Amino acid sequence: MKISPLTVLKAGIPNYIIHLLKTLSDIDRHNEYYLYTNRPVPFEMNLSDRFKIVTVSLPSPHLQLWYQAGLPLRMKKDGIQLFHDPVYPLPFILPVPGVITVHDLSNYTDPGVHRFRSSLAGRYFPMYLRKARQIITDSLFTASELERIFPWTAHKINVIHLGVADRFHRITCKNTLESIRKLYNLPPRFILFLGTLEPRKNIVRLLEAFSHSCLSMPLSLVITGGLGWKYDKLLKIIANHPNKDKIHLTGYVEDAHLPALLSSAEFLAYPSILEGFGLPVLEAMACGTPVLTSNVSSLPEIAGEAAFLVDPNSVDSISNGINLLSQSDELKKDLSRKGLERAACFSWRKTARKTLEVYEKAIE
Repeated sequence: MKISPLTVLKAGIPNYIIHLLKTLSDIDRHNEYYLYTNRPVPFEMNLSDRFKIVTVSLPSPHLQLWYQAGLPLRMKKDGIQLFHDPVYPLPFILPVPGVITVHDLSNYTDPGVHRFRSSLAGRYFPMYLRKARQIITDSLFTASELERIFPWTAHKINVIHLGVADRFHRITCKNTLESIRKLYNLPPRFILFLGTLEPRKNIVRLLEAFSHSCLSMPLSLVITGGLGWKYDKLLKIIANHPNKDKIHLTGYVEDAHLPALLSSAEFLAYPSILEGFGLPVLEAMACGTPVLTSNVSSLPEIAGEAAFLVDPNSVDSISNGINLLSQSDELKKDLSRKGLERAACFSWRKTARKTLEVYEKAIE
């Protein structure tokens, strides 16, 4: 398996890799795993001895030369039977069956919202799909998009929902909640956005909707997440926002602090335009935090009837949702209860077991 994404910020896909590996380490007592990277992973993963981290730096750790040239040779040397790339590329010369995880198709269908290197990789997407023996998607939505655009992939698509970590639960300890408030300088009552700052997260419309609503409610807006890409416009909008005194940027928040942060929020506002899964929605639900999210892409599939759905392309729709949730304790209580029930349907053990089944299918 490729684990080089773990050498960057732990969010999104890196979280998927970490949880999948840790759960495979718990449930798989038979197979050995070689974890390939071009740079050292900057933290301990505490996996079993059957998981071996291998750094491939030849012919160069840069510009994907390690991946396209060095990795296939290393795979032959290690005698592996199957290779899984959890981000979706595959080496052009692959000596063993390959499995890829397709989280979404945005860098192929909408390359303009991504970094140049990622949008460039999207051009090779059809080739990776053909090369893969099996394909994993996070959601039925992504699977249906794959089948619509590439009908010949249908026979090898496997939908495997992600899970929610056990640490995500309602935090009620006043000392813990207060320490998080002080650490991140949180306002007394706030709406929370959680996610990497990038265009498709739709934060610009969220800010506009907040400006329409904030005069009628005593809530601030806390925007949590690391800087992603193409965020300059967003930062300028925040700096010039008419209610900037009620907008708080925390930057990246440590994983261990997220349950207390989510538990402190009035509700999560996550009006993303495109998601392959949308982990923050599930994590908020597991903490009993009401959720406002989009009625497009995979988000209705993951949220079910346990979230308030809005049109992410309509500022008025987002604003109306914010107003309703901020004014109705009964609605928030109902969504909190439904969210806890919904989150209980997802687990990383299910994800890992189904992934193992795909590995076996690919080898057969």
